Amino acid sequence: MSLISSGINAKLNSTGQALTRLFCVFILGVVLSTQVKAAPVTVTDIVGRKVTLSQPLERFVMSEGRYVMALALVRPGNPVSGLKGMMQPVSWAYPKLEKQVFERFPEAKDIALFGANDQSSLSVEKLIDLKPEAAIFGIQDHGPGSKNKELLDQLQAAGIKVIFIDFRMDPLHNTLPSLKILSQLFASEQYAKKYIDFYQKKRDHIAATVANTKTKPGVFLQAHPGRFDCCVGMADGMLGPFVGFAGGNNIADAVAPGPVSKHTMEFLLVEDPDVWIGTASASPDDFAKGQNGVTLGLGVDRATAQKSLDQYLSSKEFQALTAVQKKRAHAIWHNFYNSPLNIVVLDAFARWIHPELFPDLDPEHTMSTIFAQYLPFDWSGSATSTNSR
Repeated sequence: MSLISSGINAKLNSTGQALTRLFCVFILGVVLSTQVKAAPVTVTDIVGRKVTLSQPLERFVMSEGRYVMALALVRPGNPVSGLKGMMQPVSWAYPKLEKQVFERFPEAKDIALFGANDQSSLSVEKLIDLKPEAAIFGIQDHGPGSKNKELLDQLQAAGIKVIFIDFRMDPLHNTLPSLKILSQLFASEQYAKKYIDFYQKKRDHIAATVANTKTKPGVFLQAHPGRFDCCVGMADGMLGPFVGFAGGNNIADAVAPGPVSKHTMEFLLVEDPDVWIGTASASPDDFAKGQNGVTLGLGVDRATAQKSLDQYLSSKEFQALTAVQKKRAHAIWHNFYNSPLNIVVLDAFARWIHPELFPDLDPEHTMSTIFAQYLPFDWSGSATSTNSR
């Protein structure tokens, strides 16, 4: 009997010890998971402000709907998770993309709007009522900028942190740092790194290739051709510096007082740039209605893109330009100007400015690759066009 009793006691002791170990492992797991979840996140935003959150961002707002594209690069599984509000809908910048966003992430339909298309339309009360942990703004986009002290003070008083990013004012230098900031906020660095490495490799290749070239073809970069009177040039800011990086001479630099400025047709005719590039911002619907704007983007087929560019350049003034006569007049989708997809612009500019150095660069292929490998959306459209007559 004592042997049986001893065996039973030993078995019970063994079972008890195993349960104790399992319980300890369970408690340790809970503690560790709590610690991971509660670990604070500190970022230095694009204007150098240090911002600390108690944990990776879970509830937030942002200024522009177009930043859904940036969110998708750093958290492709669900870019709109936790996004409670924005100033304007995705459709304002990407009308064709919004449908995909709603189909794949239905909760996006519930994202509140607290403004419209400029910073004066922002409703601070609506923003605060959404109870976000943080607000993500561009330093100077269509929302509140980094110099809006009154708003910053109001949000700080409400316990809302503000983080600034930038894909618009100095995208050549701020795109990759802004993506890194976003990835840190959401603890998703592993996803962002894939696209950042892709972007950096292309950027480095272009920089190394043009480093020793002695020729710098003259380039005029015109914003919104056909939508605004001729001719608004991009120079020291936005996409303007991409011209110099790709080995060209931006002819507006010497006369432009800032990122954009107005130039006359006479200026263009006198300077007669080797390459003319327009940022196409007209919608295909506008073009179909007979408007003279150049159109590109999601849902724009090659034939429409080509026809819109040729039509805009058909005036006798543009036909007198060397760039048009030599079929070195091109268009790039305007929405690249405030987008982390602007590596497509760098590819295009390098190919157009120095075709002898970059015969294999294909910006359309770059665009398709980005959507196929790094974004949870589909691309069907035209990112670029070149004049045919």
